[in-house]
Amino acid sequence: MSLKIVYTMKKNCKIILTADRTLMSNYNTSLFYGFISTAPRGILFSELLFKATFSNPIVDENGVALLAPQGLRRIESALINSNIVNREEVVVTTLENIPRFLSDNTKIIGITVFDPFGKGPASTTMSGPYGIVHRESFNTYYFRRLITSSIIKNARKKGVKIVIGGPGAWQIGYEEMKKFGIDVVVEGEGEIVFPKIVKQIFENSLEYPIRIMPKYDEIPSEEEIPPLLGGTIGGLVEVSRGCGRGCKFCAPTLRRLRHRKISDIIKDIETNIRFGQRNVCLHAEDVLRYGTFSLIPDHNKVVELFRSVKSVPGLNNVSISHAELASIAVSPSTVEKISEILELDRHHWLGFQTGIETGSKNLIEKYMHNKPAPFKPSEWKDVVVNAFSICDEYNWIPAATLIVNLPGETEDDIIQTIELVEDLKPYRSFLCPLLYVSFDGSSKSMRFIEDAKPYHFELYKAIWRHDMKWLEELANDYSKNNNPIVKMTLRMVVKMITTYLNKKVEKFLSTTIIQKY
Repeated sequence: MSLKIVYTMKKNCKIILTADRTLMSNYNTSLFYGFISTAPRGILFSELLFKATFSNPIVDENGVALLAPQGLRRIESALINSNIVNREEVVVTTLENIPRFLSDNTKIIGITVFDPFGKGPASTTMSGPYGIVHRESFNTYYFRRLITSSIIKNARKKGVKIVIGGPGAWQIGYEEMKKFGIDVVVEGEGEIVFPKIVKQIFENSLEYPIRIMPKYDEIPSEEEIPPLLGGTIGGLVEVSRGCGRGCKFCAPTLRRLRHRKISDIIKDIETNIRFGQRNVCLHAEDVLRYGTFSLIPDHNKVVELFRSVKSVPGLNNVSISHAELASIAVSPSTVEKISEILELDRHHWLGFQTGIETGSKNLIEKYMHNKPAPFKPSEWKDVVVNAFSICDEYNWIPAATLIVNLPGETEDDIIQTIELVEDLKPYRSFLCPLLYVSFDGSSKSMRFIEDAKPYHFELYKAIWRHDMKWLEELANDYSKNNNPIVKMTLRMVVKMITTYLNKKVEKFLSTTIIQKY
């Protein structure tokens, strides 16, 4: 960015875009370390990991963020493309650098949030009143530190409007808006609706506080998703948006499925490379369904995507965010080909997030009957085991979630899930139990420890033993390219977990199961 643009920006900046520290960190180039932000503060293991992996946000000498959350970058681009503001009137920066751009011309501070009050499944399970440890999570702490900072308070005194959006916007109701001085909350995709809101704020035609959701015709098509103008945290680049499987508990299924052109994806990757990123993460709810609206992967389109991405000059590593187990099971040849393109091996593997959620045929049929498709809900257990076997063969490593306390859950449902977990023992993977979170508050919450039944503890024990089998090998592989401090810290913490903590957890689980029965 030229000095002329920066100088003009500092004088005329109308919109400042930012996020809290947990979202602005590049996690020492390892994106999945970001989940450490859901852990409780004040615990030795989590504090050590947080300090090691959450690097300071990357800004240039003028305070402009070189890397930022992908969603914030889309909003930055949408604003500029809307012609409501020009390039010199929008800046993406960190909390500490806001005063460098704040002036009498500033009208809006836009903040993206992911889990501002720790109400998401991971934070709820790990931290807070329902979690394993009843302490505040890192993400909750850093959001509160941002929204209550003297910097934000001073901006509000100047008449600047505070606008919040992002995946965690659902957590912020009118009560929270009044408490923290938030003027506008945008819940949903913001590329089309947010520029309209900005125009209304500029014209003083909104009444505050107000929550806004985009209408159907304000949801961007694939062509309307604007290109990145700066680097993204973790090199995250969206290839598809939405899901379409229709699981009743999952927010992304509410979004219609769209696939971006490979040429647009490549441009976003090239932008990341210009801003210093050498590793990219292809983001979709199921990367294997890229290019199709069927529930069966289009092998040729997916392979074309990976070949095109891998051939971009200056790129060192390609990863993915999510893949569905049913897609893996129905198209093992696609998994094999991607592994060949990415040159994977035993210790250079492809990690990804996925959802098992349950081993219960009843719960699959009731809440997520399309999750096993094109297979039947009754075949779900076989689908999962087969997919894990394929992943292990071709060096894909699932980080898989299992949901506890789904509405109507019975002991038999959990027993079926335990049996499934036992069947997954031979396969490299990491399993994570998550408390069910009702986005509309319609279901009774459960405390992970205090409200758990004996069969829940049996499930916890099965998951814990599975993870202890694979944790050290996977952590050593994942950290091998980290800087020495991160690598040493992670491996030290993992060694403490697999020795000292493992004994404590085993004793606690066994004792609790006996007491509960």
